[in-house]
This record gives sequence, structure tokens and C-alpha cells, in this order.
Amino acid sequence: MQRSISNKLTDHIGEEVMIKGWMNAVRVLGKISFMVIRDRGGMVQVVMEDKNEIEKVKNLQPGSIITVTGKVQEAKQAELGVEIISPQVIVEIPVTTPLPVEYNKPELNAEMDTILDYRPLTLRNQKISAVFKIQATIVAAYREYLTSEGFTEFFGPNVISASSEGGTELFTVNYFDQEAKLSQSAQLYKQMMVGVYERVFALMKCFRAEKSATRRHLTEATQFEFEMGFIDGFEDVMDMLENTVKFIVKSVNEKNARELKTLGVESALAPESVSFPRITFREALELYYKRTGNDERQEIDLSPEAERELCKYAREEFGTDFIYVTHFLRKKTAFYAHPNEENPEVTNYFDLLCREAEIVSGGQRIHEHDMMEESLRLKGLNPDDFRDYLAIFKFGMPKHGGFGMGMERLTMLLLGLDNIREATLFPSDTKRIASVSIKRKIVPGSQLVQKIKSLFDDAGVKYEYQKHAPVKTSEEAAEIRGTKLEEGLKALILKGKKSGKNIMVCVPATEKINMEKLRELEGEAFEFEKPEVIKEKYGVEVGGVPPFGFLMGLKTYYSESVKEQTSSNFNCGTREESITVGTDALLSKITEEISWIN
Repeated sequence: MQRSISNKLTDHIGEEVMIKGWMNAVRVLGKISFMVIRDRGGMVQVVMEDKNEIEKVKNLQPGSIITVTGKVQEAKQAELGVEIISPQVIVEIPVTTPLPVEYNKPELNAEMDTILDYRPLTLRNQKISAVFKIQATIVAAYREYLTSEGFTEFFGPNVISASSEGGTELFTVNYFDQEAKLSQSAQLYKQMMVGVYERVFALMKCFRAEKSATRRHLTEATQFEFEMGFIDGFEDVMDMLENTVKFIVKSVNEKNARELKTLGVESALAPESVSFPRITFREALELYYKRTGNDERQEIDLSPEAERELCKYAREEFGTDFIYVTHFLRKKTAFYAHPNEENPEVTNYFDLLCREAEIVSGGQRIHEHDMMEESLRLKGLNPDDFRDYLAIFKFGMPKHGGFGMGMERLTMLLLGLDNIREATLFPSDTKRIASVSIKRKIVPGSQLVQKIKSLFDDAGVKYEYQKHAPVKTSEEAAEIRGTKLEEGLKALILKGKKSGKNIMVCVPATEKINMEKLRELEGEAFEFEKPEVIKEKYGVEVGGVPPFGFLMGLKTYYSESVKEQTSSNFNCGTREESITVGTDALLSKITEEISWIN
């Protein structure tokens, strides 16, 4: 008998079929028992009444490979609308080892680290696997639409020479005793390919050596790359992108209705009848100020809070989850960004936001050799390092533009996921390589001081560093620093009473932790971790713990009241070293790294 797939069983009601798959669950209830089989089509229930058949499976663990022959019966309450009765069971590969994590439950109640620690198993969870089923549709739709519009797919290199886009966040590799880099994007190569095929796209891995691990960023990401020639203006790129995104959303809604139902979400709003609103960067800052009272009109980029507010505006006023922000300042954009013809201080560049964050950056590129060379010099780059790239502009490059769109970021925001690692099969970041945890080295407090100072220095954030006598209390610290007690920022490490996991909570020196609120947010009660454990696990003493949990691998909460302080003072790794910094500047570096607590 030929094997049947579970989602096709509705075509065989009343017929004898054979299915093969993984045993997901078994419930022995007396006279009647139930077994759930998982295959690539979904889950199907098998009803067992024969004692001999029940005996075969009652002691098996999830994951056992099972062959079932039986009759298909309609069952409206079942996930697929059918079930199998009168089965004959063959146990092909029994599993007797208990599960380290209960992936077979509808809800996988585990921390992200636990989910990733057992990634080969947790991918079998219905909700988690649904995400990647949808992601496959996203990729297929992207390819389908652009191919239909006359685009040619190409495959760019991941190992490149030291000459790149000029970015500093690149991984260095030893390539046959020569220094090479892991590619940060396909930008230079897709521009070259415009000179060959006019319209091109790629799907490729990109690597960014950023030390922070936020919920929106990955070290290794998959990028949709796109470039088109003979454009009239960057609006042509925006039009093509909009049509591509709408096609992707439509495909997900049509092909993944079951997966969306499993996840309990609706895909992002992108009605075909509604154009994505378009506002300039300056208009965006004014709108954010008007709606919130937060004044960021002197900034050169959008804050995460501003991006979220603009997305709310798009949904409320236009009925879409997408909005374009255009005409970014030239000092913010890359060297290849084409300056605006009417105002050269800005560029013909845009970001596309979705739900709460940017998913696409793109725009018109410089296509003239002399202008490109001048732009490189303006950015402090040496044109000699880009000679191969520059050469293409001497031999006929059309007016062109394109974009880069993160596949994982797009998946995350389309589905409303909390963390980009939920949209990544085997994520790599500062704590993991292909989902495998990196054994964390304990960083002594003195080294944490240097890490924090470097974090501010690299971002151009002004701060005051003090070396002083050791302090044990917030009162002692305020006195020796000459600062207000309420401006002191306490970083406290706690332990879950049930799970034993550590988290960090940061509050003003005059405030206590809201333990009840924390219990509500985390689903368990917490207590203060022992000082000796903190010293052993994190290399710092109580009183010297810095409010940068992500540097210590700790989930971190900040009290909302911290925002009320103009400046913040804290010990930055030891009890005799302090930093004073503007609170806004501090929060601008850690907003994506923390959660808030009242």
C-alpha cells in the first residue's frame, strides 16, 4: 500500500490508508486510547481499541517512528477534520528516552535560551515549525514575483577581499594565509550585476560583527538583495518594493492559513488597495514630536520609539502596517547613496517600516564615476580600496537603485514575534554559533569597566568616569561621587525561586523592586541571588554590578522611573569605579537590550 500524507486524508474518507511519521503523543484511557502521528502534512489522531495495538505504543516516548494502517473516518473536531480508526501499528524505531523539553505540547513554555539549547527538538513544536513553513512561503513569493518582473537571480560571494563597503563591523578570516572578510552585504556585487542583467536579486547570508545581542539583530542573517537599472527616480524602487511586499503578504495569507491559525496571529496589514504612506525623515520627526511630545528633531536617525509610533500612525490613518520614510541625511547614509537633486544635504534614500521597526533600507545609488569617487572621499574612504568596484562606472552604468531586506526581520515583523531568533532556524549571535551556546568566559569587573567605556566611546556618548574609594551602599556612592541619591542606578541580580535562572533589575537608588510585578511578568517569584554566587558566575561583587545585563548574558529589566532622571550614576564593574552619563544617552544604547517594569 502506498503511503498517504495526513493533510490529504480528507480525500480518502472511508478508505484504508497507510501513514508514516513520528509519534507525537499517546493517551491510554482504558478501553480506548489515542495516538497522535506527525508527518510533513500535519497531525492526525489514531483511535485505538485493540489491547494488542495499545500495548505496542503505551510506553513509547514522543519521536518514535510509527507506521499505521487503518480506516479514515471523518472527525470535525480534529485538526485535519479526520481520524484513523481500527489501526494496525508497526513501531519502526522506538524512542524510550524521556524528552528534555516538551516540544510536543501546543505551548512550549520555555525561555529562549532553553529553546535554542534544544533546537533540534524544539523545531518539532507545532508553533515553532509553523514559523518556518511561513518563512519558506516568504522566500518563494519573493523569488516568484521578482522573476515575473524580469529580474535575474544571482549568487554573490560570502568571502570577500578587505575592500568592502567601508564598514568596520566585519569578521576577518584567514583565507589561504591572506586576510579576507565575511561579506556584510551584496551591495557592491549587485550593482556590478545591474551592468549585466539590468534587474537582479539575490538571497544570501550576511555577517555583522556587532557585539550587542538585541531582539532585532543577528550576527549571521539572510538578506533579500535587489537592484534595478534604468530607473527614473528612487520612487521606482519604492513602487517595486511595495508590490513585492504586498505579493509576499498575499501569498502567506493564501498558502499558510493553517499555520497562521496555529500561531494565533494575523499577518501584517498590506491591502492591495492601500498605498504605503510616504513621509520624509524631517516630516517623520515632526510627526513623532506632535504625537508624543518627545523631541528628536535634531537627531540624524529614527529611534526605535519613533519607528513604533510611525507604524501606529500608518495603521490608524491608512489601514496598513507599512510606512516609508524618505530623504535621510547624507551624513547618515552610505557613500553610494545618491544626493537629492534639490537638496544635496539629503539623499534619495528610504526606509520601509513594518509594525514597529525598519525592515528595508534602500534608494537610488550614485551611477557616475567621478561623483562616486568624490563621495568615497567625503566619507573618509580611500578610492584605491574600491578600484574594482569603481571601474564599472567608467564603462556605462545606468541610473539605478535597490534595497536590502532582512528575511528573518521580515518574518519576525509580519508574524508579530517578540525576538528575531524565533524567526531564525539556527541563530548565531554573541552567545551562540548556529544555536549552540558558546561557553561564557567570566569577565572580571575591571574588564567590564573597559567594555562599558568602549561602548560609550564608540557611540560618541559623553560621560564622566571616577575612580574613588570602595563603596558598599547607594548612599556612600552618592556622597563620594557628589551626586543626588535619586540619580544613582542600582543593578541587582535576582534568582527565580522555581527555575533558578538569573535576571537583572535596574532601579533608582531610592526605589525598591516591584517583586509582584516581576512575578507577573516572568511567571514565577524571585529572590536576591547570593553574593558569592554573583562573584563566581559573573566576576563582580555586589555593589559593583553594572546596569548592562546584556554584557553578562542576563535578561534585564529597567524601572520606568529611570526615565524621569536627567542623569544616571552607577558603579561600572567594581565598587571603586563609577560613571555618570545623561539618562537619555544611556537608554539610547540599551533600549533594545532591556524590558521595562513599573
